[in-house]
Formats: sequence, structure tokens, C-alpha cells
Amino acid sequence: MSKSQGRRLRLSGPDVNRWRSKIAPTATCHIWMGAVGSDGYGRFSIRDDRDGARIVTPHQVAARLAFGPIPAGSTLMHDCDVRVCVRTGPGHVRVATQAENMVQAARRGRARGPRPGLVDVRGKVGASRAVQDAIRDAGTDDPAALAAVLAHCLAAGDPLREFFPMFDLPDDDDALVVIGAWDDFPADLFAVPPDRRPQVHGDGWVLF
Repeated sequence: MSKSQGRRLRLSGPDVNRWRSKIAPTATCHIWMGAVGSDGYGRFSIRDDRDGARIVTPHQVAARLAFGPIPAGSTLMHDCDVRVCVRTGPGHVRVATQAENMVQAARRGRARGPRPGLVDVRGKVGASRAVQDAIRDAGTDDPAALAAVLAHCLAAGDPLREFFPMFDLPDDDDALVVIGAWDDFPADLFAVPPDRRPQVHGDGWVLF
């Protein structure tokens, strides 16, 4: 992906129109239907007069159009966990910090121990391409119908789809913080209640 290279990168009107033409809106996520990189995120090419073609992610374009210039040192988070989603706002793409990104990854079980956590069984790029294929093959452009197709596709990659929960726990990310333990021990047994949760301290929120 493109770095700033110390120079501005500007979107043109044709760039934005080309970007919009590759989006399939559903009632939940707005799905990028263009190129996908090996990390599962979309790829979009912008031609700059000085640097030639430069590659960005389509959700970077979405964030720029929705929120203005992206602050240097910040990161973009997919609260929906769909890497090819370009919808901005609550529950989807938003501007955050890397520290916040890591906290969310731990809470959702994506960063437990040296082995991969609760990630899609198809892998990053496999999951993104499966989502695009499902939307493309749906045979409809109705947002509600596409949202149902998307939900079914995401459920197919759930690593816990064949497991049944023993206890009824809240779904809210803030309800529990799961702490990974030993490799071969079920880490889900360890949870810290909110009033005893370790807090993120310091003034290291880099936003420029």
C-alpha cells in the first residue's frame, strides 16, 4: 500500500467515480468488489502526476471522503470485521489508533497467544474473496437481500460454527476481556470483569 512519501496524494473526480463503481451496498456493509491484496484488504490505484500510479486501500478512500484527511499516525478500524467493507461510521470503518486496534483484536479473540485466534477459517484473502463471490453470485442488488447473503457467507467462515456455547454470555465487546493463557488450554475460561479490567494509560495517541 502507498505511504505518504512526504507528499500529498489527491483524489480526482474520476478517481472517486471509479471507486464508487466498484462498491456493492448492502443493508449492513458496503462491499468493495475490486482488487484484493494478500492481506484481505481491497486495493485501489490512484494516478499522481508526480509519483505515477500509487496503491491505496478503498476504505482509505472511504474514510477520506467521510472524515476529511486521515491524520498521520492513525489507523482505520473495521468494527464490522469485514475487510472489504468501505462503509464509514459506527459499526464499520472509522479512524482510530493502533493501540485501540490491538485492544479490540484481543477482546474479539483475534490476538491470543502465538497461534491465530478467532479468525475466519478461509484466511484473510480467502474470506474477502468469498464475500465478493457471494455478493456477485447473489443475482440481486437489493440491499436487504445482499445483507442476508453476506451474513450467511460470514457465518460459513466462523471458526466456532460447529461449537455450542456452554454458558449464556453477553455479546457486547465491553462485557468481557478474554485473556489468552497456555497454548493447549482453553483461554475462554479466563475473563476479567469490567471493574477489574486493565486500563490503557499514557498519552501516546499519535494523531498526526
